[in-house]
Amino acid sequence: MGAYYDTLKELQTKIISKALLPIKKFQGVMFKPDSYMRTDGLPVDKTIANLEKNIVEQSDPKEKAKLEALLERIESVSDLTENLYDRLNENPNTFSYWFPALLKSNRKCIRDGHTFFKIPASSCITLPLPLSQFMRIEYQNTNDESRKKFNKILLEKLNLDKNKHYFIKNGVFSGKFEWRNCHIVPSEQNQIGEYFQVVNNHAMLVGAGRTNDIVVREYIDDPEHRPTIYNGMPLRTEFRCFIDCDTKDLIQTVPYWNPLVMKKVLQSQGQQNKSIYKWYETYKWFEEVLNQDFNANIGRINKNIQYVINKLDLRGRWSLDVMKSENDFYLIDMAEMKSSALTELINPSRLNELKIKLE
Repeated sequence: MGAYYDTLKELQTKIISKALLPIKKFQGVMFKPDSYMRTDGLPVDKTIANLEKNIVEQSDPKEKAKLEALLERIESVSDLTENLYDRLNENPNTFSYWFPALLKSNRKCIRDGHTFFKIPASSCITLPLPLSQFMRIEYQNTNDESRKKFNKILLEKLNLDKNKHYFIKNGVFSGKFEWRNCHIVPSEQNQIGEYFQVVNNHAMLVGAGRTNDIVVREYIDDPEHRPTIYNGMPLRTEFRCFIDCDTKDLIQTVPYWNPLVMKKVLQSQGQQNKSIYKWYETYKWFEEVLNQDFNANIGRINKNIQYVINKLDLRGRWSLDVMKSENDFYLIDMAEMKSSALTELINPSRLNELKIKLE
């Protein structure tokens, strides 16, 4: 764990000489309005600037893509500076960027009589820099006093119903692979800050820490009582719609739980982990239901998603995810198409028709 400074100015002037000094045990709260704990002591802003320069100068598309991936990785795991904090707030994939536009679009659809989709009730907070940096520190390296303070701050801001379940995520990552961390039951609400920190720590490890947002969403019950994988996540039918907001085209809708992808990944990982192999067996057993459900509803999804696209005030190409819960269909997530999985499932003829070249 790196050094702790009383002010951001002191951090800026002393980072090179003191940031790597270890602190065996820090007493007190590890964040204040104008200060925060660092963990790596690296010259983040300089590293990002150099990488961006190399990206601009790189002519080989493959090498350029590698550098861009490295840049995103560095942004995801590094300690925050004021510049990096601002960069993360401008990330199009973060919840506070795209959600207001999606919510407004669906409200317009409902006003015009197109009531097919619902959106889970959602609260989003863009954390100030000291709190966002605290959430990036590994959970085991924070102290009880800081965790309790973080819990208290979030509970005051979120105003949760003490009797309800909630779904939490950072601005770009839900952590559904560890479902028990993102599904908050009433008895866990007092530790909500700690759950956010655990989810965010996991997100950073997989390159999804490029956000200062935290999100609390209505938890959608599973009335169909479907089998679960990922430590409790119901296998609900989901649809990934690739859309072009500039041309207002629905490019294609593909199954989120694609059989080829799911079986390959779960079977491979299951060879080393018995729990994952059980998920693989569960998925195989339920695969036919998911496929039938997808095929039975894709026509309605495509028809109604077009109404949403027509009124969606965003630019560029995106993925837009839909979750089925019995007879209800929820718009649940978005990301830029270039950052989204499953683009390989899009029919090449459809891409040619729309003159789209995958990045």
